[in-house]
Amino acid sequence: MTACEVRVELLVWHPADPATPLDVSRSWPRVLQVARAGAAGPPGVIVRPGEPVRTAAGRVATALGLRQPLQPRLLAVDQRSDEGGACPEQLALIVDGGWLGTDGGLVPCDCGDHEMVWTPIAELGRVALVHALRVAVTGQPPPLLWRGTSGAADAL
Repeated sequence: MTACEVRVELLVWHPADPATPLDVSRSWPRVLQVARAGAAGPPGVIVRPGEPVRTAAGRVATALGLRQPLQPRLLAVDQRSDEGGACPEQLALIVDGGWLGTDGGLVPCDCGDHEMVWTPIAELGRVALVHALRVAVTGQPPPLLWRGTSGAADAL
């Protein structure tokens, strides 16, 4: 049996124009990522045994210095397969962490292992985050993704 991780990742975004956060006609928002050893990804945690998604999302928000989402809205589910034993199979639940009107408000970490960066949508490197941002901005239902793409039904 293959090991499987369930992660809760928080999508936090910064609109191009905070006065009209849902207007993407001129420019798409930037997304908060945590950069570590040259790789960037959304802030997230591995779900502990028996832990509710809401509690896991709250742990991520607290670590960032943000308010905990009262009812975390699911934006995307992304399943990734075991990569030849290098990484366990992973199921990521991407939940809405809201948007920030300014780049500030986050708790800086002084551990030296990582930094927080605002990444333009074109540089996200993970299609699942683009889908999740689209759901956050447009209000469409969340997609089920396989390796970041919406061809999940074809993969089954």
